[in-house]
Amino acid sequence: MNLFNKIQGIWQDKNIEFEKRLNVWLDTLDYGTEFLRLAKKEFHRWSPLRAYVSVTKTKSRVKGLFSLRFFGQEVANLIVQNKEVFLELEGHKLKNTRWFNVSLADGRYPWKGREAKKFRADFKALAFFKKGMPQVKSIEHRVESKFIIEMCKGSGKFGIENLRIQPVMIAGKFPLQIPVPISANTGEPKAGNGYIDILARHRRKDNKTNLSVWELKKPGSYQHAASQAYTYAVTLLQVIRYSRRGSEWFRLFGFSSKVPKSLEVEAVVAIDRNQKDSFEREKAILEKTAPFQIANDKIRLFAAYYKEKSEAIILEQDPFIV
Repeated sequence: MNLFNKIQGIWQDKNIEFEKRLNVWLDTLDYGTEFLRLAKKEFHRWSPLRAYVSVTKTKSRVKGLFSLRFFGQEVANLIVQNKEVFLELEGHKLKNTRWFNVSLADGRYPWKGREAKKFRADFKALAFFKKGMPQVKSIEHRVESKFIIEMCKGSGKFGIENLRIQPVMIAGKFPLQIPVPISANTGEPKAGNGYIDILARHRRKDNKTNLSVWELKKPGSYQHAASQAYTYAVTLLQVIRYSRRGSEWFRLFGFSSKVPKSLEVEAVVAIDRNQKDSFEREKAILEKTAPFQIANDKIRLFAAYYKEKSEAIILEQDPFIV
């Protein structure tokens, strides 16, 4: 059974369960978006700290809870309540002290207060001292955070002129790892919570905008990346095409139009150049065994070869750019 058929089989077997889960996620993200819109005049991003939206955190209608991260590693929560923003450390002090030597005690602090200001200043100083390459628990998360920063820039993203790509953000500026009901961590699809590393909108030279699914690997790592990217791209199409609220997901991804009759989804594997042979071998197998034209929709599989710099990610100009 090829990879596509496995994904289809899981979706059919778990259709009712998936539908319920997708409804909960979508409602949760709607709540989170509303909280962020209400509080955006009060909340300001302070580089290098960034607030991420999480479906596992943002569950309450009374308050919004978001993940505050330093180069991808969670260092605190942000709480939005009654149009006010609070910094909350709940079990974070020990980890922050161990990894970053930042020792604010667990508790809740006004975002504009003295403690929160010092907290932000400490991480800003650390990023400067480490020249944008701090030691974190997950190198992939650090790389991912830099990819998001690059995608949010104007011209010259990734060192490439005229690359028009933007990550899907909540309320226009908060990163989100899009949840899907099929996981592909091992390269094999399984029913369970999966997360797309980065979902972006890529406007090509013909002015057509594609959804772009990015699977990121740390330097020197590969681990079935092409199969993972393909699985998440197919699952994303399933969500848009066959879930009851697919059109709402499509709008969440930043499109104002109805879901078109044909979609093109890019499955992009972000790896270092040394992993090219691994990618090419796996891509060749997938192209022989799994469909890339699915009814009216199409999946295009690419590799994006990157180099991590202190303050940037540089990409080689490969065909997916055009």
